[in-house]
Amino acid sequence: MSILFITGTDTDVGKTVATVLLSDFLSENGQQFVPFKPIQTGAVLHNERLTAPDIMTYELASGREQPISDYLFPTPCSPHLAARWEDIQIDTNRLTQTVKKLSEIFDGMVIEGAGGLYVPLTSEGYCMIDWMEELKAPVILVARAGVGTINHTLLSIEAMKARGIRIAGILFNDLAKDSSTIIKDNVEMIYKMSGVPVIGIIPYQKDMRETLTSSGKKKTCYEEWDYSILEEALLSGCKSVAQEK
Repeated sequence: MSILFITGTDTDVGKTVATVLLSDFLSENGQQFVPFKPIQTGAVLHNERLTAPDIMTYELASGREQPISDYLFPTPCSPHLAARWEDIQIDTNRLTQTVKKLSEIFDGMVIEGAGGLYVPLTSEGYCMIDWMEELKAPVILVARAGVGTINHTLLSIEAMKARGIRIAGILFNDLAKDSSTIIKDNVEMIYKMSGVPVIGIIPYQKDMRETLTSSGKKKTCYEEWDYSILEEALLSGCKSVAQEK
């Protein structure tokens, strides 16, 4: 079982889209990966059931049912607060056990984190980065492509490096149709200052829903990505807890 973990420099940076495209990209290269969202806040009622919008996006893009979240909370806020309002304590051991169980079913998994690195999962201050450190899976950082991304991206990289978290690479997301000159310079400077390889850029999409439901349009999003970076991360021998006996 191979695992890649998707995190972002902050909320609404495009982790869900990146998760979908990455899963599709891996499939195009012969690696069958399933997307998984363990914690979802801002859950919605769908067919009279509380449902994770991100998983609905996975299913929209793939046309298949996907594994359900361990924790679903209707309030769109930090997981620790959403859990507190529901009188629930998020159990990170449960999250890890779910990953281990899914690892026995699927060949590979792309796990989408909630928010950024320091989003609290518990009221004691246990954060997403703490679970990432325990999980030991290679991480892909999703960052905005435009103005302001250098600072946010480098801070996120430094935080993960300080924990010894393996960063497989960076995916930049052009959310605002930014200047190609600015994007190119951002990508070059972040690589120069961090040494973290750049997998590629998700180009600006006017209608992302339309893109995710079209195999051709999805392919245009990742046709210039560097698969060798992902291949190296998957073959590097970095052992996740799902692979430990």
